[in-house]
Amino acid sequence: MHVLVATDGSRQSHDAAKFLRKTVDPKSVTKISVVAVVSPLAAVPFATDDDSSIDEMSFRASAEKAVLGVAADFADWGPPVSTHVYGGSPAGEILKAATRFGSGLIVLASSSTRTQAVLMGSVANKVLNQASAPVLVHRPAARKKAAKKK
Repeated sequence: MHVLVATDGSRQSHDAAKFLRKTVDPKSVTKISVVAVVSPLAAVPFATDDDSSIDEMSFRASAEKAVLGVAADFADWGPPVSTHVYGGSPAGEILKAATRFGSGLIVLASSSTRTQAVLMGSVANKVLNQASAPVLVHRPAARKKAAKKK
């Protein structure tokens, strides 16, 4: 099975990749493609961007750094890994790539709050509802609330 792992450069994307490693038998995976999408309408760079100057090249460089970082999460796991950076609508490009690769599974993280998802839409939600392949959406662990002092 071909697995597409989408990343936005966030820690949650690495967590999703690590979750895949823990839960799926590497013998069942023939190839992993790590994909990042640079949105032409993005207001902020990828999570890995350290540079304060924002232009299309810094977005692309950050995306390339992000896919290489997630690809490294699969080092010595078994299946061959390729990296890809596309431009366009993140959900749309992830879905196109999954079709192009014949992916049997799409893996991505969801880090948006419910309010963000309602107001802006969620990449994970769009992929989940439009993909022809199964989708594994990894949610971050719930934060523990601090105990109140009496």
